[in-house]
Amino acid sequence: MDADILFLAIGAVIFMGFISNYLFRRFKAPDVLILMMLGIALGPGGIGLINTEAAQVIEALTPYVAAAALAIIMFQAGMDLAIGDVVRSFSKSIIQTVIGFVASMLITALILTFLTDWNAETCLLLGAIVGGTSGAIVIPIISCLRISNNLKMVLTLESAITDVLVIVVATSIIVFMSQDTASITNAFELLVSSFMISTMIGVISGILWTKMLQRLSKQPYSYMITIAAMLIVFSVTNFLVDKAGGGAIAVLVFGLTIGNWDEISKVLKQKGERFALGDKVKRFHDEISFLIRTVFFVYLGLVVTTIQFTPWYILLGLIVFFGLLIARYISLLLADRYIGLDASDEMGLFYMMPRGLAAAVMAAIPFSYPLVFDEGTATAILGVSVVVVLLSTVLASIGAFYMEIHARRNGCLLENKLDEPVPFEEEV
Repeated sequence: MDADILFLAIGAVIFMGFISNYLFRRFKAPDVLILMMLGIALGPGGIGLINTEAAQVIEALTPYVAAAALAIIMFQAGMDLAIGDVVRSFSKSIIQTVIGFVASMLITALILTFLTDWNAETCLLLGAIVGGTSGAIVIPIISCLRISNNLKMVLTLESAITDVLVIVVATSIIVFMSQDTASITNAFELLVSSFMISTMIGVISGILWTKMLQRLSKQPYSYMITIAAMLIVFSVTNFLVDKAGGGAIAVLVFGLTIGNWDEISKVLKQKGERFALGDKVKRFHDEISFLIRTVFFVYLGLVVTTIQFTPWYILLGLIVFFGLLIARYISLLLADRYIGLDASDEMGLFYMMPRGLAAAVMAAIPFSYPLVFDEGTATAILGVSVVVVLLSTVLASIGAFYMEIHARRNGCLLENKLDEPVPFEEEV
């Protein structure tokens, strides 16, 4: 693929990203789905603008593109969150996260036990891979939806925490299968330590960097060095927690600390100062986030074209997806007793269950363990995972469209009700 074709593809992707973003903001059309379909169309299975050789190179870049997209999106999500809402919703999010992940993992493993000849560990592994929602997909979708702050906090924190859960639990299962040294206790200890270390790094680095930004407020390129600092926080955290996925939590907390410095400075009894990155820099951050998000979802569609699907993979992925729907409904019923959701929140919690980054990355790991997984099993794990990612993303995209229509209809009904004349009642 020469430079002219590459530039043509990049230009088309950015234009389509702008159009799909406009359709999403204006009509809540499923922009994630549009971008993924564009990636599939550009690939070898579509018009072939990206040939097979280039698609294979793109597939090899998946871990790097996925990590960059996750870091940028989590950082933006943290800056956009209000720390008071996070504190109030944290316990609710933990309950929903644990129930949802465990239910998804166990039901998936049960389905695979009956439909395949895999051992219990392999069934649980695939259950862990597809057990969590994706922050890279959930957060951009809910950011433009008219939903309650309670639901937005729950979904944001759930997707951030389950990215860690997927990586830690799946990695522990693979290590257990390959070395017989891992255990449930070790996995739990790794999860807790990863979460605590990541949160601590995010808070400390956020405080230190905000202090630095206050000194550099008049210097050019302050946003670019903030992006550099965020990437360092992401990488160092993953290194310290042995690549257990803590980087996503760290950059989320890093952005949360920077974006809520006024409130944090009062707690620390320091002179409060407005967020050092001004409106111009925030707008530039939105532009960068738009570009990364657009490229990632088109890229995800391209990756799909590199996988040789079989009817069995598609059927098994479809059955697993329906099992995940059942698990989501069960977790919703159980969690509702503790977090108290209204009808619209329940609908949003059900639809916002897309699998994405962590699932795609972890599904490729079995290829690195040929002594544990034969090529057929490794390919099946990847194929089923990709089918689940596609179907769950379609559900989230269509669900966002339906939720917006529902919100508009309720808004119109409320406005009409408020406009109705109030009947005069005589006092008795």
